[in-house]
Amino acid sequence: MLGCLNAERRAGLGKHPGETRYELRAQEFHRRLGLEVTSRRAKARALVTGQIGVGKSSELSRFFRDKIRAPEEFVVFCDLEQEEHPERCGATGVFLAIFRDCWKETRRFGGGQRKLEDLRGEILTRLIDWLGADQVEQDNKVLFRFGGMDFPVFLNRPTEALALVLGKAAQHEAVSEPSDRFGLVPDTLINLLNKLLDWFTAQIRGTAPLLIIDHVDKIRDAAAAEDVLVRAVPQWNRIRASIVMTAPFEHTLGDLRNSVESKWGRPIMLYPVPIPESSSERIDSIYLRIAKNAGLDSLMREESLRLLARHSGGVLRLFVQFLIDACKEAHLAGHDRIEATDARKVIQSAEIAYQDYTTKELALLDEISDKETGLGEAATLLRSPIGLIVGEPKDGGPELLVHPLARSALAKYQLKKRKAWA
Repeated sequence: MLGCLNAERRAGLGKHPGETRYELRAQEFHRRLGLEVTSRRAKARALVTGQIGVGKSSELSRFFRDKIRAPEEFVVFCDLEQEEHPERCGATGVFLAIFRDCWKETRRFGGGQRKLEDLRGEILTRLIDWLGADQVEQDNKVLFRFGGMDFPVFLNRPTEALALVLGKAAQHEAVSEPSDRFGLVPDTLINLLNKLLDWFTAQIRGTAPLLIIDHVDKIRDAAAAEDVLVRAVPQWNRIRASIVMTAPFEHTLGDLRNSVESKWGRPIMLYPVPIPESSSERIDSIYLRIAKNAGLDSLMREESLRLLARHSGGVLRLFVQFLIDACKEAHLAGHDRIEATDARKVIQSAEIAYQDYTTKELALLDEISDKETGLGEAATLLRSPIGLIVGEPKDGGPELLVHPLARSALAKYQLKKRKAWA
């Protein structure tokens, strides 16, 4: 049964081992995103944001699957995490990942097209020049230098060679120190990407492509995030396609908020699933469906499901991980079903992560929970371990809740504070 659950991969059709089956739950999110894309044909520029683990990748993957069914649509799903670690990835790394994934999509149309072959030659030539590679003519190969090592690429199979160079260049740009990176993308490469996008448009005889760029929200470095979301916007605007890009939640708040919104418009938010706070409150159906599709509905008591749903804070990645861990606890305890005691062990284990919070972070969490404001200062509380949940807006503004797993640590801090005042 655990083969039907994976907390680290986006939810899908549930046809592959270790793939959590997707469950529709964010209809408002899809309507908003769909309207943004269709109302600004070929010129949409939309950011999707939300806390880590709420399901942005899963929802964008579903949006992508819905879009590719239309014959007049050409959609490319770009995954920044496919080969590189995006924590410090800047605009050049994002651009190369887009180019890499766009080139891979030429396989949809087969080979042997002269115009595409000519374009492939142009792109390879320009990359060899920009990346400072050395040509070895007698062996028909080129030596690139990635990560301080020589990387040979043979040109006798140019289609595969171009895919390899773009992939390695994107990886190098994401993981290297800033001093070792390639620098700004030259205009000629942007023009060549546009030629490729125009070629796609001509093939389908439809509208300009849509690029969905996932895992940009995993960029944690503030300078890199500003590079992608603010400084590189003139370059993104030159690309002849609609662009939907995930954005780091904490970098759409605070100091960068006005700059980001002035260039992209207000980001489209994906919120956590509502959490049942009491034993009488209804459990959102998505928790039940996820458990059922993993074959756990008959093996889990309602109290156990409620405990795991509540302490997940509505973050579906965490809920799925809780289900996996609860199965293991029940097995180790020799239980035929997942008991409440198994669920509590999982929760107690997860609470350990919150012991790492500093006094400063707990003081900020205390202040926010008391005043229900101050979100712009809460960047450290929005990442894992998540201390603050930003829920669906109520009464005109987002609802700010202390994550259930952080409440114990906060209560201990508040108790010490009261004793110090006494």
